[in-house]
Amino acid sequence: MTERIWDKFLTEKDKRIFQLAGYGKRGGFGTRPALFIIDVQYNFTGDEPGEPQEEGVLKYRTHCGEAGWKAVPHIERLLKIARAKNLPVFYTVSERRADMIDSGVQVGKSHRGTEKTSTEGSHATQTVAPLAPQPQDILIGKRKPSAFFGTIFMSHLNFLDVDTLIMTGCTTSGCLRATTVDAYSFNFKVVIPEETAFDRFEASHAVNLFDLNCKYADVIPTDEVAEYLEGLPVRDTAT
Repeated sequence: MTERIWDKFLTEKDKRIFQLAGYGKRGGFGTRPALFIIDVQYNFTGDEPGEPQEEGVLKYRTHCGEAGWKAVPHIERLLKIARAKNLPVFYTVSERRADMIDSGVQVGKSHRGTEKTSTEGSHATQTVAPLAPQPQDILIGKRKPSAFFGTIFMSHLNFLDVDTLIMTGCTTSGCLRATTVDAYSFNFKVVIPEETAFDRFEASHAVNLFDLNCKYADVIPTDEVAEYLEGLPVRDTAT
């Protein structure tokens, strides 16, 4: 059996229960996918590749270090295919008012929660340049972990007749996870290309991928997702 990123964090009992309970069955792809890029902003990746996380986190408390920039080319690969196939591409825009009132209780969960590193319109909240949105893409402004909460995301998905969400970005344990669980709850097929997801904590990343793959999504190699997208016809926007 191929070793997975989460295996080293599981006990032998965990592995037995996983098998006995039947978790991790593939849900499969649908026929009308959309690509979703969640929070791949400079305040999560850092300003440039190679910046040590211990240094970067002093500027951006949400800094995920090298893991973020390692994910970018994998997302970029899928993005190019999605655009060539005329598939819907969504981005989150995760930013806050200058007075931070729209963060609500979230500011209380970090000793640095009142730092203004997510102010709307700032460089920190811009999608990293290699993945920059194009005019045809759809931007979803959000203030909470799930992109479904308090937004019109579902309205867009209904209008575009999407049945499968390809989830990429960060953090695995936070916004990507919350959005995935909500998508599953709304009966979308959900696929997470493993190399496109990232988190600031190695353990959080691995264990959340394990749990999402158990119950809510297919966590599979980016190669498989690229092959699936390449095999789709070009989407006709007239229908």
